[in-house]
Amino acid sequence: MVYLGGPRRRRGTSGRGIYLHDPPPGYRPPGPRMPLRERRRQAREDWVLLRVATVVLILLAAAMAVIIGLMIAGYR
Repeated sequence: MVYLGGPRRRRGTSGRGIYLHDPPPGYRPPGPRMPLRERRRQAREDWVLLRVATVVLILLAAAMAVIIGLMIAGYR
């Protein structure tokens, strides 16, 4: 049986959660909790990757705008 979470126990709810007989494909059971230092390092990596992707995307959009502008100017 695999527990996938579910509603928390509140007034008027059973709070049983979701149980599956067989795990879905690719399911990995939760392992030991990551140390705080490792989670912070991973969050910092994700933040840097997101910023780099944002800058690259903005530069590509600007380059496309310039190319389209040059095409329109040279169309005469």
